[in-house]
Amino acid sequence: MIGTKSRELVKMFKTGSCKILTLAGALFAVSLAGGCSMHEETKLTQNRVQVKQENFAQEIPTRLLDQGVVAGLAARYERHGDGPMQVSVTYDPGSRTNTAMKAGDEAGRIVRAFKAEGLQADIQPEILPVRGQGEESITLISYASYDALAPKDCETLLAGYDPNTKVEADKDYKLGCTIDTLFARQIARPKDLMGQGQDSRTSEGRRAANIGDFYRSGQPNEPLKGQSASGDD
Repeated sequence: MIGTKSRELVKMFKTGSCKILTLAGALFAVSLAGGCSMHEETKLTQNRVQVKQENFAQEIPTRLLDQGVVAGLAARYERHGDGPMQVSVTYDPGSRTNTAMKAGDEAGRIVRAFKAEGLQADIQPEILPVRGQGEESITLISYASYDALAPKDCETLLAGYDPNTKVEADKDYKLGCTIDTLFARQIARPKDLMGQGQDSRTSEGRRAANIGDFYRSGQPNEPLKGQSASGDD
């Protein structure tokens, strides 16, 4: 015969009271798993698009620097260039035709051609003597140049983008590398990724707009008060 306590235990199982025991077991299992680390290293790339600075320099026979060639050089500077543009025209001190005077005239012509293209750069022309050069003058165009590149240690997985692309599974591939690489190729002015320096203190948009508000409304600015610059009482 089944004793009284045994009958009560059977009744607990039949009525579902054993769920309490099952829940307690689950909580115990969770407490054991709590000591395990759930952290996993991210698969997203942590590197940003790179901006590479180098010195652009191109030598062109001076006679070939017509308006069309100058337009192409101006377009490249607008996209990649920054700072002053050096325009160096050579001449041969021993030549009767490739003279310093002619080099000076050519330098002036080239500068005017760049200005005609709307180039806002600080163009710095100069003439350089090259003894033994002969009758052919050469013009050297140089300036600081910037390019946007893919993030460091990034590879692309886009088939057709690069004939050397490996499209098989790569456990070390960082997510976002292909997108960032394509993004870098579309930057119109790579130097803009470097931001602005601390010298441009009046470049904030709202502040610049406030300056023109009085002109647009027709309301004159109020006269400044305080000490006079001349020191009058």
